[in-house]
Amino acid sequence: MTTAYGVPVDTTAVRGDLDLLVARAARGELGEVPDVHRHDPATQADYREAAVLLLLTPTATPEAGFPGADLFLVQRSPLLRHHPGQIALPGGRRDPEDRDIVHTALRETHEEIGLPPERVEVVGTLPRFAVPISRYAVTPVVGWAEDSTGLAEVDEGEVLHTIRVPVAHLLDPGSRARVRLHTHSSAGFLVPGGWVWGFTGNLLDHVLEGLGWTRPWDRSRVHRMSLAEARGGPPTTAEG
Repeated sequence: MTTAYGVPVDTTAVRGDLDLLVARAARGELGEVPDVHRHDPATQADYREAAVLLLLTPTATPEAGFPGADLFLVQRSPLLRHHPGQIALPGGRRDPEDRDIVHTALRETHEEIGLPPERVEVVGTLPRFAVPISRYAVTPVVGWAEDSTGLAEVDEGEVLHTIRVPVAHLLDPGSRARVRLHTHSSAGFLVPGGWVWGFTGNLLDHVLEGLGWTRPWDRSRVHRMSLAEARGGPPTTAEG
C-alpha cells in the first residue's frame, strides 16, 4: 500500500500484473503484435536499435479507479524529423556507449522527463516492435517508479512537455478509437493534448490487452486525423 497526495492507493495488483506480463512475454505467451510491427531479424537487419519505457507509478488521482497507476508520456517537438509533434512513450535510439537496451530506455527517460534511473524499478522487457517508417527495432521496457515526484528540469529540444495520464483514463471506452491518417490506421487513445496513435497507440493496445486490463469499447469508432493534427496541431473532432 502506498499513498498518492495523502490518499491510500493499493498497487499490489498492478505490480503483480506487470510481473506476470513480463513473465508471459518471456515464455512467448503474449498475443501477436500487429503485422506492421512484427520484427523479422532476417529482413530487418539494418533496422537501428531503440527502446521505450512503459513507466508506471502510483496514481495521483485515486478516484480514477482501477488500475491505481499513471503512465508517463511525452509530446515530441514538431520540429523533429521523425514523428514530429506526436505523443509518445519516453525513449529513443541506442547510443554506442549504452551498456544495453535497458540502459537506453532509462537514459532517454531521464533526459526527457527528468526521472533519474535509480528511481526506476525495471520489471523486464517485452519482444521487439518494428517501426518501418523510421526503420527502428524498438524494445519496450517495463518500469515502475514508486516515487515519481520532484522530477528534474529537462532541456527543451526533442520534447515539448510531459503528460502523466491515469491508466484508468486510457481504458475508458470514451478514450478509445481507431485513428486513421490517409491510408494508415492504428489503435488510438485520447489524452490531454491529443491522440496517442501510430506505433505508440498499437503498443499500448497490445500491452493493455496482455495485462488483461482492456475494457470493451466501440471498435467501429474511427477518428480521422488531419496531417496538421498528426504533427502536433490541436485535435479535430472528425469521426466516422
